[in-house]
Amino acid sequence: MPSFSHDPSSPKDTADVVIVGIAARGLAAAARRAGLRALVLDLFGDDDTREFAVAAIPLRRTGAFAIDPDDLLEQLAIHAGPDVPVVLGTGFEHAPEVVEELARRFRLVGNGRPTLAWLKEPMMLERLLHNLGVPHPRIFAERAPGGVTTLEKRIGGSGGWHVRPAEEARGRGWYLQERLEGRTVSALFLGDRRQARLLAFSEQWCAPCEDAPYRYGGAAGPIRLDPEIEASIGAALDRLVGAAGIAGLASADLLLLDEGWSLIEVNPRPGASLDVFDHAPLPPLLRLHFEACEGRLPELALLTPEAAGTVRGAAIFYAPSSFEMRLDPLPEWVADRPPQGTRIEAGEPICTLFAAGRDVSEVRDVLARRQDQLWHDLSMASRKAAE
Repeated sequence: MPSFSHDPSSPKDTADVVIVGIAARGLAAAARRAGLRALVLDLFGDDDTREFAVAAIPLRRTGAFAIDPDDLLEQLAIHAGPDVPVVLGTGFEHAPEVVEELARRFRLVGNGRPTLAWLKEPMMLERLLHNLGVPHPRIFAERAPGGVTTLEKRIGGSGGWHVRPAEEARGRGWYLQERLEGRTVSALFLGDRRQARLLAFSEQWCAPCEDAPYRYGGAAGPIRLDPEIEASIGAALDRLVGAAGIAGLASADLLLLDEGWSLIEVNPRPGASLDVFDHAPLPPLLRLHFEACEGRLPELALLTPEAAGTVRGAAIFYAPSSFEMRLDPLPEWVADRPPQGTRIEAGEPICTLFAAGRDVSEVRDVLARRQDQLWHDLSMASRKAAE
């Protein structure tokens, strides 16, 4: 475990933790709050990511938003020693073999290939949930029975880009999940490979576009659910952590139905909810991640809106059309700040917007107004620079 209080005489550019992900600003900010110096490797190299890190190393991408594993291993070999802990963010659920190689060569803090296989191989997850008595949608490898509406998903996909209504899976690497209607929420929890500690619930929403009707939009919390539902979810996560060996921070995507609830997906890593919950009164979440991976869970009650004092939200802002980043400075409620001159294509994520309010509805209203304001300012600045 890294030291969370430093010798003032130690070199300022020495990293205590290596953070890797498609976009790692949230984890870099969490490291700063936990008192850690982070070396960050991601695809974007946003300005605020660089501010949080002792160094930020750009990674080569394959496809739209995928990390080139060969480049990652090469950069880690150059910049990260074998004794510095490595924490993974998004980008590895579809590549358990890469996670296995990282665990072999570096000090990986989090979930390895066996846990990823249980949680990200759809047929294995369905069998596990069935055996544990955890409610979940049905999974189909190729085609669903008549009368069952389904969504096609990519194995190990994240961010909702890959999800669409379909009657038949397109082939290898894809599957169908029964489509259920309900309220989408997420449970943030810790695991110590034996039991779970439920930390908070948030509400999620989509930012649909023509090619991706279930594209992730944002989240806000904390929220409270029916006490019986909360207890049922907590007990189910206990069983799931013990069976799959989940360690550290993780989240479970859930649907609240007219009667009961259903578990849609488990993300066995720190994720987007850091932006919502890595604030007082909760202690630094990355510190809790390290402690849980060492087998220690905190004595924390479920976070309530009353205890938090406010509801916080974070939303992804996708570009309505192509433009060049020329607005400087950006508002203080903007994170994941692209460097000046960055070309952003239509539909790509521009940044993350923050807001706070009395409830989820108020937070979403503020986020919507800020998105409109920011797009106006970005468009004006881009046009002015082109004149």
